[in-house]
Amino acid sequence: MAVIVSLLAGFLLSTSFAPWSLWWMAPISLFLLMKVLYRKPFRVRLLLVSAFGIAFFAPLLHWTSTYVGSTPWIILVFGEVALLTPIAFLSLNQAKQVLLLPAVWLVDEILRNRFPFGGFGWGRVGFSQADAPYVRLASLGGVSALSFFVLLLAVCLFFLFSHEKFFGTGAIVTASTCLVLIAFIPTIQGSGSISVVAIQGGVPQLGLDFNSRATAVFNNHLTLTRRYFESSKKQVDLVVWPENSVDVDPFANSYVKQSLQKLVDDIQVPIVIGAVLQGDKGPRNASILWLPTSGSSSMYIKNHLTPFGEYMPLRSIAEFFSPYASDVVDFIPGNVQTIHHVGPGKASPIICFDLVDDQLIRSIAMKGNLLLVQTNSATFGLSAQSEQELAMVRIRAVEHQRNAISISTVGVSAIIDSNGKIAQKTEINRAEVMQQEITLINSHSIADKLGNSAEILMILFMILAYLLLPLLKLRNRRMTQHPEWGI
Repeated sequence: MAVIVSLLAGFLLSTSFAPWSLWWMAPISLFLLMKVLYRKPFRVRLLLVSAFGIAFFAPLLHWTSTYVGSTPWIILVFGEVALLTPIAFLSLNQAKQVLLLPAVWLVDEILRNRFPFGGFGWGRVGFSQADAPYVRLASLGGVSALSFFVLLLAVCLFFLFSHEKFFGTGAIVTASTCLVLIAFIPTIQGSGSISVVAIQGGVPQLGLDFNSRATAVFNNHLTLTRRYFESSKKQVDLVVWPENSVDVDPFANSYVKQSLQKLVDDIQVPIVIGAVLQGDKGPRNASILWLPTSGSSSMYIKNHLTPFGEYMPLRSIAEFFSPYASDVVDFIPGNVQTIHHVGPGKASPIICFDLVDDQLIRSIAMKGNLLLVQTNSATFGLSAQSEQELAMVRIRAVEHQRNAISISTVGVSAIIDSNGKIAQKTEINRAEVMQQEITLINSHSIADKLGNSAEILMILFMILAYLLLPLLKLRNRRMTQHPEWGI
């Protein structure tokens, strides 16, 4: 029965993420996990956490099997489950030990987000909370603050249903205090705005070979952009294209370079493109600001490459398990956080998998006043990957208090405000254009100012609660038995 409950809890946690997006399932699922682990021996806890992890990660990450078969998906799921198993090492033989679970879970999320191969941030509980009424907590402590609060809610449920009124009251007071803090989050004022047009041009076909026909993706974006400006008279300051929108190196292909320059000169508006640049050491995934008359300007090279997608760790082993591994060409990562300057706008370029890197996003967001997320979902078809990534962008917008543009080749794309609300959104796998006057925000969020110390404070808080609350409970019991001691 315990295994069935663990499987149910894991599946319920997966439903808090897209495509279901039932954010309120997250605390319920973690409450069930706490209940089923309570007073179980280590071997049983290990089995139950593994069952929970499989039921959680398997549906959540099923999109990784799109076009490449089930083997990479299964390996990834079991790898993530293995990284979740440290939760089982926490003894839950006493009610007070449940207080440590948020701290242990948070440490586990932090480690999974960094190791191995630079980490894999999908599945952090905080990323499921884009629609939660307390999402603004992310501006205080980042994604981890949302994960922490969900775990705190689960602890509240655990103690209330365990008849531990003292611990339950303490957890409720703490959760309520977190909610009160939202009211004191300073309102961030914008400083100017720019008019942005985002082009989702589409690809010839979904799949791994979406750009197999040279210049096809580029021509899609070129045509849609020109068509928009021929029909619209609105003032535009910046056009943005997605990752891989220029499917041929614009510096090596004269047709692409000349066509791009002519477009920019004709509309007299800068365009931020996404291009794969070829070089002697290997390809580079780039975001490039292209200006009228002068051509290429600032350039950001993707810092956080996607393991097994843009480079192949353990190549010989990977090629043994999957025939597609040999097709992966190792990209060259960048090491500089470049900002695109357009008038008062300072766009912080973020390319797809960069989104999972807390330190990288914080660094580049603090240098700019607008988040520009360029991505390409063609290799994952019509799966939930795009919606899950969009939810991550929404959380990042709140965390760094920046309005954001998330633009994909095939969708979904969106324009998002600093509260994580979607102002405009495209349909998946449809060529569309979005236009919006976007407010620029130069001030920094509390989460950005605190940095990693926010996570440390949350972990220490639960450790202190574990150490101090039992002492306060004992004192309260003695005072109840001997009221004269309070005189």
